[in-house]
Amino acid sequence: MKKNFITWLTLLFLIVATGCTNSEYPDDDNFHERWDYPLNFRIQGHGLLMTDSEKGYYFVDKNLIYYMDKDSKNPVLLDNRPDHRCMNKPDSSNCYAFIQTEAGDTPALIQYYDSKLYVLESYWKKNNEPSKFNTVWKLSRMDPDGKNRKTFKIFGSRPNHVAIHRGYMYYSMMSADKDNVQTTKVVRSQMEGKHKEEVIYERTGLGVNITDIVPYGQQLYLNSWTDKGYEILRYDLETREVTTVADRKDDGGSTFLQDINGQNLYFSYYYGIIEDERNREVYTSNLRGEQINLLKLDDPLTLSVFYKDNLYSYFRPLFAYAKDLPEGAPYDMAIYKDNELIHRVNLTDLPKTMNFTIPGDEKYMFLRYEDYENTGYMILDKSLIESGKAKFDPLIEDKNKKSNSMTQVK
Repeated sequence: MKKNFITWLTLLFLIVATGCTNSEYPDDDNFHERWDYPLNFRIQGHGLLMTDSEKGYYFVDKNLIYYMDKDSKNPVLLDNRPDHRCMNKPDSSNCYAFIQTEAGDTPALIQYYDSKLYVLESYWKKNNEPSKFNTVWKLSRMDPDGKNRKTFKIFGSRPNHVAIHRGYMYYSMMSADKDNVQTTKVVRSQMEGKHKEEVIYERTGLGVNITDIVPYGQQLYLNSWTDKGYEILRYDLETREVTTVADRKDDGGSTFLQDINGQNLYFSYYYGIIEDERNREVYTSNLRGEQINLLKLDDPLTLSVFYKDNLYSYFRPLFAYAKDLPEGAPYDMAIYKDNELIHRVNLTDLPKTMNFTIPGDEKYMFLRYEDYENTGYMILDKSLIESGKAKFDPLIEDKNKKSNSMTQVK
């Protein structure tokens, strides 16, 4: 009897211990791959079209998911069945890689979190009236190989930005009243249990909008647009307080978050006139927006974007403003180590329409591009930076908007 009691007590302890382990999340400002938002794979303002896992990378191109192992440069569809129909009228029944979306500008999320893959999808649903439809947004969860896809959450309306981080999903949405006055909200929902929701930020006003949600460590950063321009908001996950970071509204500058690395924020100010040279400066601070310092970097000569990883800093003109570079000025990405310029990557031959840099991990940087005919990804091998040979090479490309044909370019 005593032996049985000890066995039962031991099993109970193991169950309790396991339950506690699954419900506890990091409470520091270090990056934890299993639980944290993959900051270095986001595209500013667009969300996650790419994410990484322990073994590889996931890409979204059009409405299909591709996977690439970290030890290769060979992207493949996330469906290894020889009889799949991913290239011929794919749907959720015949293609694991398929993402269901409606036409138009859609928010993006593909995130690997706690050994599962999450994707944001949308579909038409009939209203009670036969001739009327509405778009339903849902978050789907699947195994890393695309199997066992299930609906994880149905949203009440279109989410603008979605991010999963340390046990919660965060998303923003907008609404308007009969007078067309806008209200924007940021909601957090528990990933476990009954998915309890709470509004953590709400603001009403003409044109008010959240243009990015960026979780990092024990805070959530929001790029917020107001009638006075951009501002960075910091939501403290412990105190649940919302504060404004590095504000310069009194000087006429609106603040925009560029990147986060280690214990530092990187941000810039915009003063309303493109030609203002102060727009091209990058500042750094601690995670609370204190101890602000100007980074000593070469002037990129037009509005630019800054990235930071554990080894290097990257500074490149925004693709939309490359045309504003002075005549004869190089269109390139400057790479710094310890604030010393070590390499420049020529960007002249990149697709001339939209292209977005994805900082990536210690191995690769990526670039997402799209124009009227093509969409695709390029890749830069970071091990070649210090030799001066690093450049963007083609990786995958979809050549026809009307089909889902993918070309791998080696």
